[in-house]
Amino acid sequence: MAIHPLAVVDPEAEIHPDATVGPFCYVRGKVIIAAGAELRNHVTVYGRASIGTGAILFPGSVIGSDPQDLKFRGEDSETVIGAHCRIHEMVTVSKGTASGGMKTTVGEHSLVMAYAHIAHDCQLAEHVVIGNNSQLAGHIKVGRKATIGGMVGLHHFATIGELAYVGSMSGVRFDIPPFVIAEGNPAEPRNINHIGMRRDGFSEEDIKALRDAFRQLYHDRNGVPLSEVVARLLVTAPVASEHPVRRLCSWLANHLESSVKGRAQEATRQPAIGAVPTRAKRDAGDLSPVRG
Repeated sequence: MAIHPLAVVDPEAEIHPDATVGPFCYVRGKVIIAAGAELRNHVTVYGRASIGTGAILFPGSVIGSDPQDLKFRGEDSETVIGAHCRIHEMVTVSKGTASGGMKTTVGEHSLVMAYAHIAHDCQLAEHVVIGNNSQLAGHIKVGRKATIGGMVGLHHFATIGELAYVGSMSGVRFDIPPFVIAEGNPAEPRNINHIGMRRDGFSEEDIKALRDAFRQLYHDRNGVPLSEVVARLLVTAPVASEHPVRRLCSWLANHLESSVKGRAQEATRQPAIGAVPTRAKRDAGDLSPVRG
């Protein structure tokens, strides 16, 4: 175990003999640091947090801080940084809350670039990339191998699908479907993420099929409701559940059925005291208000 003499480490912390804690780091509470993890210097880790095998935390990062949420009442919630993550300079990751499952998770092999913020109860899957200065509000879900460009703002309770790509300086108010490139304010679908799909092992045939489906969904509707196009594509899509066309259309069908304000997770949101419940649905495919 390499703990620098200028680090401050709580006796309750469990630090693997092969982990490294650099100078001026501050580790407080029941923190677990796994084998090969490295806290470079000036890193702060609070409370019931776990740092996975081989993860690297760069200077100024803060893990497990109290949520910036007025509903937080000091609950003993959790923060999980997965194996082989890279958490860069000045990144902040807040712990979970009682209203959001008590846990914030950054999946293994994820890269979070400098000055990004991941708020309470966010759930990031594996191999996610978060660009510099991007800000994730609470209760956001990010799917496997999704990429969020730099300086992106994401609305709380939003969902980013697997292998989605959000362009830099976008404003994400509504859920982003899987395999889609979205950008703008509000972010809207522009194309499919064919580069990401190719890197993930999808065949050229599957990529072409998804590109054709995307064109029908977003460019060639001619006034036909999105739900009708989705239903038609589900009839003609390959039966295999893992095929990207079926995965995209199944995601859209479920979203159109359950979304509130364009965000599926809004259905799980606890209303503020005195608020009047509403169910203002939005069209998930257009990522814009439902039209007539």
